[in-house]
Amino acid sequence: MARSEAEEPKLSAGAFEQRSKALAVQLARTLDLATGEVSLPCEIASLQAALSLGGRASEIIARNRGKPHRVIPLCGIANDVLAWIGYREHWHREGGEQSFRFIECGFTLHVGREGELEKPQILRSEWIGRRSGMFGNNAGHPHWQLDVLESARQAVVEPPRFAEAAPAAPVEFGSAAAEEPFGESLLFGLTVERMHLASAALWWRKPSLPVAHPPESVADLDRWILGCVNYLRQEIRRCVIVGVPSYLAT
Repeated sequence: MARSEAEEPKLSAGAFEQRSKALAVQLARTLDLATGEVSLPCEIASLQAALSLGGRASEIIARNRGKPHRVIPLCGIANDVLAWIGYREHWHREGGEQSFRFIECGFTLHVGREGELEKPQILRSEWIGRRSGMFGNNAGHPHWQLDVLESARQAVVEPPRFAEAAPAAPVEFGSAAAEEPFGESLLFGLTVERMHLASAALWWRKPSLPVAHPPESVADLDRWILGCVNYLRQEIRRCVIVGVPSYLAT
Protein backbone atom coordinates (compact mmCIF):
# COMPACT_ATOMS: atom_id res chain seq x y z
CA MET A 1 0.00 0.00 0.00
CA ALA A 2 1.36 3.43 -0.91
CA ARG A 3 2.15 5.80 1.92
CA SER A 4 -0.18 8.71 2.52
CA GLU A 5 1.13 11.99 1.11
CA ALA A 6 0.54 13.58 4.50
CA GLU A 7 3.13 11.39 6.27
CA GLU A 8 6.05 13.36 7.68
CA PRO A 9 8.56 13.03 10.52
CA LYS A 10 7.10 14.18 13.84
CA LEU A 11 8.36 14.03 17.42
CA SER A 12 7.26 15.16 20.85
CA ALA A 13 9.64 17.39 22.80
CA GLY A 14 10.75 14.45 24.94
CA ALA A 15 11.27 12.17 21.96
CA PHE A 16 13.20 14.92 20.16
CA GLU A 17 15.64 15.18 23.05
CA GLN A 18 16.04 11.39 23.34
CA ARG A 19 16.67 11.08 19.61
CA SER A 20 19.40 13.75 19.69
CA LYS A 21 21.30 11.76 22.31
CA ALA A 22 20.91 8.42 20.50
CA LEU A 23 21.86 9.93 17.15
CA ALA A 24 24.99 11.51 18.65
CA VAL A 25 26.11 8.07 19.83
CA GLN A 26 25.56 6.64 16.33
CA LEU A 27 27.47 9.53 14.73
CA ALA A 28 30.42 9.07 17.09
CA ARG A 29 30.50 5.36 16.30
CA THR A 30 30.36 6.07 12.55
CA LEU A 31 33.28 8.53 12.83
CA ASP A 32 35.31 6.33 15.21
CA LEU A 33 35.15 9.01 17.90
CA ALA A 34 34.67 8.45 21.62
CA THR A 35 31.41 9.11 23.41
CA GLY A 36 31.34 12.76 24.43
CA GLU A 37 33.49 13.90 21.53
CA VAL A 38 30.31 14.27 19.47
CA SER A 39 27.02 15.63 20.74
CA LEU A 40 23.83 16.99 19.20
CA PRO A 41 22.62 19.62 21.67
CA CYS A 42 19.00 20.53 21.06
CA GLU A 43 17.14 23.78 21.63
CA ILE A 44 13.42 23.42 22.31
CA ALA A 45 11.00 26.33 22.58
CA SER A 46 7.22 26.42 22.52
CA LEU A 47 6.91 26.22 18.72
CA GLN A 48 10.49 25.58 17.52
CA ALA A 49 13.02 22.79 17.97
CA ALA A 50 16.54 22.64 16.57
CA LEU A 51 19.73 20.68 16.96
CA SER A 52 23.31 21.09 15.76
CA LEU A 53 26.70 19.51 16.31
CA GLY A 54 28.80 19.92 19.43
CA GLY A 55 31.02 17.88 21.72
CA ARG A 56 34.66 17.88 22.80
CA ALA A 57 35.91 17.25 19.25
CA SER A 58 34.02 20.23 17.82
CA GLU A 59 35.34 23.66 16.87
CA ILE A 60 33.34 26.80 16.13
CA ILE A 61 33.85 28.41 12.71
CA ALA A 62 32.07 30.77 10.32
CA ARG A 63 30.05 29.42 7.42
CA ASN A 64 29.15 31.08 4.12
CA ARG A 65 25.54 31.72 5.14
CA GLY A 66 24.01 32.00 8.58
CA LYS A 67 25.55 32.21 12.01
CA PRO A 68 28.85 30.57 13.00
CA HIS A 69 28.44 26.93 13.92
CA ARG A 70 30.39 23.99 15.28
CA VAL A 71 32.08 21.39 13.12
CA ILE A 72 33.64 18.02 13.92
CA PRO A 73 36.50 16.22 12.15
CA LEU A 74 35.38 13.84 9.40
CA CYS A 75 38.72 12.42 8.22
CA GLY A 76 42.25 13.34 7.29
CA ILE A 77 43.07 14.58 3.79
CA ALA A 78 46.77 15.43 3.64
CA ASN A 79 49.35 15.88 6.40
CA ASP A 80 47.61 18.00 9.07
CA VAL A 81 44.66 19.07 6.86
CA LEU A 82 41.32 17.56 7.86
CA ALA A 83 37.83 17.48 6.42
CA TRP A 84 35.17 18.77 8.84
CA ILE A 85 31.37 18.61 8.87
CA GLY A 86 28.70 20.82 10.38
CA TYR A 87 25.07 19.80 10.80
CA ARG A 88 21.83 21.58 11.70
CA GLU A 89 18.18 20.54 11.90
CA HIS A 90 14.99 22.60 12.28
CA TRP A 91 11.51 21.46 13.38
CA HIS A 92 8.31 23.44 14.01
CA ARG A 93 4.81 22.96 15.35
CA GLU A 94 1.71 25.01 14.83
CA GLY A 95 -0.39 26.18 17.77
CA GLY A 96 -2.52 23.27 18.90
CA GLU A 97 -0.20 20.57 17.54
CA GLN A 98 1.30 18.19 20.10
CA SER A 99 4.35 17.18 18.07
CA PHE A 100 7.08 19.02 16.23
CA ARG A 101 7.14 18.46 12.44
CA PHE A 102 10.31 18.32 10.37
CA ILE A 103 11.21 21.45 8.36
CA GLU A 104 14.79 21.07 7.11
CA CYS A 105 18.27 19.76 7.82
CA GLY A 106 21.67 19.97 6.23
CA PHE A 107 25.39 19.25 6.35
CA THR A 108 28.24 21.58 5.42
CA LEU A 109 31.64 20.22 4.43
CA HIS A 110 34.79 22.20 5.25
CA VAL A 111 38.57 21.73 5.06
CA GLY A 112 41.14 23.09 7.48
CA ARG A 113 43.56 22.45 10.28
CA GLU A 114 42.76 21.70 13.90
CA GLY A 115 42.59 24.84 16.02
CA GLU A 116 42.46 27.25 13.06
CA LEU A 117 39.39 29.41 12.50
CA GLU A 118 39.72 29.36 8.71
CA LYS A 119 38.02 26.24 7.36
CA PRO A 120 36.66 27.06 3.89
CA GLN A 121 33.21 25.69 3.04
CA ILE A 122 33.25 23.23 0.12
CA LEU A 123 29.66 22.04 -0.27
CA ARG A 124 26.31 21.42 1.40
CA SER A 125 24.02 18.41 1.52
CA GLU A 126 20.46 19.40 2.43
CA TRP A 127 17.04 17.84 2.84
CA ILE A 128 13.87 19.90 3.06
CA GLY A 129 10.44 18.74 4.19
CA ARG A 130 6.96 19.56 2.91
CA ARG A 131 6.48 22.27 5.53
CA SER A 132 9.42 24.27 4.29
CA GLY A 133 8.54 27.23 2.08
CA MET A 134 11.29 26.09 -0.30
CA PHE A 135 9.87 22.62 -1.02
CA GLY A 136 7.72 23.50 -4.01
CA ASN A 137 10.31 25.36 -6.13
CA ASN A 138 11.04 22.48 -8.54
CA ALA A 139 14.46 21.89 -6.99
CA GLY A 140 15.63 18.41 -6.11
CA HIS A 141 15.32 17.28 -2.50
CA PRO A 142 17.53 15.96 -1.01
CA HIS A 143 20.29 17.77 -2.92
CA TRP A 144 23.92 18.87 -2.99
CA GLN A 145 25.06 22.49 -3.40
CA LEU A 146 28.63 23.45 -4.29
CA ASP A 147 30.05 26.31 -2.22
CA VAL A 148 33.73 26.13 -3.13
CA LEU A 149 33.65 28.98 -5.68
CA GLU A 150 31.67 31.23 -3.35
CA SER A 151 34.27 30.51 -0.65
CA ALA A 152 37.05 31.37 -3.12
CA ARG A 153 35.38 34.69 -3.99
CA GLN A 154 35.18 35.56 -0.30
CA ALA A 155 38.87 34.79 0.27
CA VAL A 156 39.94 38.29 -0.76
CA VAL A 157 43.57 39.16 -0.09
CA GLU A 158 43.69 42.64 1.43
CA PRO A 159 46.34 45.07 0.14
CA PRO A 160 49.23 45.96 2.49
CA ARG A 161 48.01 48.31 5.17
CA PHE A 162 50.73 50.93 4.71
CA ALA A 163 51.36 50.50 1.00
CA GLU A 164 51.92 53.66 -0.98
CA ALA A 165 48.58 54.83 -2.34
CA ALA A 166 48.17 55.44 -6.05
CA PRO A 167 47.47 59.08 -7.00
CA ALA A 168 43.74 59.77 -6.86
CA ALA A 169 42.07 60.69 -10.13
CA PRO A 170 40.20 64.04 -10.04
CA VAL A 171 36.44 63.67 -9.51
CA GLU A 172 34.04 66.37 -10.57
CA PHE A 173 31.74 67.83 -7.93
CA GLY A 174 28.44 65.94 -7.83
CA SER A 175 29.68 62.96 -9.84
CA ALA A 176 29.36 59.41 -8.57
CA ALA A 177 32.28 58.06 -6.57
CA ALA A 178 34.56 55.68 -8.43
CA GLU A 179 33.57 52.05 -7.87
CA GLU A 180 35.93 49.15 -7.29
CA PRO A 181 36.69 47.66 -10.72
CA PHE A 182 35.44 44.14 -11.35
CA GLY A 183 36.62 41.86 -14.12
CA GLU A 184 34.96 38.86 -15.64
CA SER A 185 35.86 35.28 -14.76
CA LEU A 186 33.78 32.54 -16.31
CA LEU A 187 34.94 30.22 -13.52
CA PHE A 188 35.11 32.25 -10.31
CA GLY A 189 32.21 34.51 -11.26
CA LEU A 190 29.77 31.65 -11.89
CA THR A 191 27.37 31.30 -8.94
CA VAL A 192 27.23 27.50 -8.90
CA GLU A 193 26.19 27.68 -5.23
CA ARG A 194 22.65 28.46 -6.43
CA MET A 195 22.28 25.09 -8.16
CA HIS A 196 20.40 22.26 -6.43
CA LEU A 197 22.06 19.02 -7.56
CA ALA A 198 19.39 16.41 -6.91
CA SER A 199 20.60 13.26 -5.14
CA ALA A 200 17.36 11.26 -5.42
CA ALA A 201 16.14 11.91 -8.98
CA LEU A 202 15.06 8.76 -10.86
CA TRP A 203 15.10 10.08 -14.41
CA TRP A 204 16.17 6.70 -15.84
CA ARG A 205 12.94 5.11 -14.63
CA LYS A 206 10.33 7.62 -15.70
CA PRO A 207 10.94 11.25 -16.69
CA SER A 208 7.72 12.42 -15.04
CA LEU A 209 8.77 11.26 -11.57
CA PRO A 210 9.32 14.15 -9.11
CA VAL A 211 12.81 15.23 -8.07
CA ALA A 212 11.59 16.54 -4.68
CA HIS A 213 11.25 13.76 -2.11
CA PRO A 214 10.45 14.68 1.51
CA PRO A 215 11.37 12.34 4.38
CA GLU A 216 8.30 10.44 5.53
CA SER A 217 9.57 9.23 8.92
CA VAL A 218 12.23 9.88 11.53
CA ALA A 219 13.84 6.58 10.47
CA ASP A 220 14.16 7.91 6.91
CA LEU A 221 15.88 11.01 8.25
CA ASP A 222 18.30 9.16 10.52
CA ARG A 223 19.33 6.71 7.79
CA TRP A 224 19.98 9.66 5.45
CA ILE A 225 22.10 11.44 8.09
CA LEU A 226 24.34 8.43 8.76
CA GLY A 227 24.50 7.55 5.07
CA CYS A 228 25.52 11.11 4.19
CA VAL A 229 28.33 11.07 6.74
CA ASN A 230 29.68 7.77 5.40
CA TYR A 231 29.47 8.91 1.78
CA LEU A 232 31.04 12.32 2.39
CA ARG A 233 33.94 10.67 4.22
CA GLN A 234 34.38 8.09 1.45
CA GLU A 235 34.50 10.75 -1.28
CA ILE A 236 36.57 13.44 0.46
CA ARG A 237 39.23 10.80 1.11
CA ARG A 238 39.80 10.73 -2.65
CA CYS A 239 40.99 14.33 -2.51
CA VAL A 240 44.51 15.67 -2.09
CA ILE A 241 45.90 19.18 -1.62
CA VAL A 242 47.83 20.22 -4.74
CA GLY A 243 50.00 23.25 -5.34
CA VAL A 244 48.44 26.31 -6.97
CA PRO A 245 49.87 29.43 -8.65
CA SER A 246 50.98 32.04 -6.12
CA TYR A 247 48.22 34.46 -7.16
CA LEU A 248 45.63 31.89 -6.06
CA ALA A 249 47.28 31.09 -2.73
CA THR A 250 45.69 32.72 0.33
